[in-house]
Amino acid sequence: MSLSSITAENIARHPDPRSLDLYSRDHGLWPIEEALLREFVPAPPASILDLGCGAGRTTQALRANGWKAVALDLSEPLLHAARRRFPGLPVLQADASALTFGSARFDAVLFSFNGIDYLHPESARERCLAEVCRVLKPGGIFIFSSHNLIGALFSGGYVYLRGHFNAVTFLATQIGNPHRGQWYLRYDEFAGPQYLFSAPPGRTIEQLQRAGFVVEAVRGASGERRRRAVLMHQAHVYFVARKPESLFS
Repeated sequence: MSLSSITAENIARHPDPRSLDLYSRDHGLWPIEEALLREFVPAPPASILDLGCGAGRTTQALRANGWKAVALDLSEPLLHAARRRFPGLPVLQADASALTFGSARFDAVLFSFNGIDYLHPESARERCLAEVCRVLKPGGIFIFSSHNLIGALFSGGYVYLRGHFNAVTFLATQIGNPHRGQWYLRYDEFAGPQYLFSAPPGRTIEQLQRAGFVVEAVRGASGERRRRAVLMHQAHVYFVARKPESLFS
């Protein structure tokens, strides 16, 4: 299945040295990632598919903690960086919306750093969710993060003047964006614009439910649990979804 031009353009930004530096800068799991993994994912040595592994940060951390992690990414430059940083790391180049693994193979799937938002059009995102559900074992867990436009606009609170200025500036960049009606917003990055899915959490919850998941938790990147606070003040939202044990769950 061929990539959309938007997905291909998004991926094409990664060879830029500044982009590679951004993805290679961190080591280990972020606090919210570690908290959700410990709360919802079976203990090591459970198997985890690490989608959108980038330069290997999460994959290396998962394996260091004892999980059996297999990783993939669509960007060859990022995979090259992962192999350079962590020799021997099992990373593959593949499309997250067309997985080649057998059904019911993994105990959990992780898609970090809003990586699912690169997939375009929305139907590709929905195929990814269906594929993740397929490769998960019954009862398996899917954890991922996504942009939230509303939370980004009000992340500094309602009276944060600098935040309002930044919000107006960001919205101005969407003028002429032909993809904004489908919630793909323009982000001006190092090597040029990227168009990333940035819908309110409710839309992603609907997508997960259509794919067959039960939504277990919605959290802000800060760890915020209150639904309204997540919607209104968290620019990045984490979702935890479970594949039912059976069709009748």
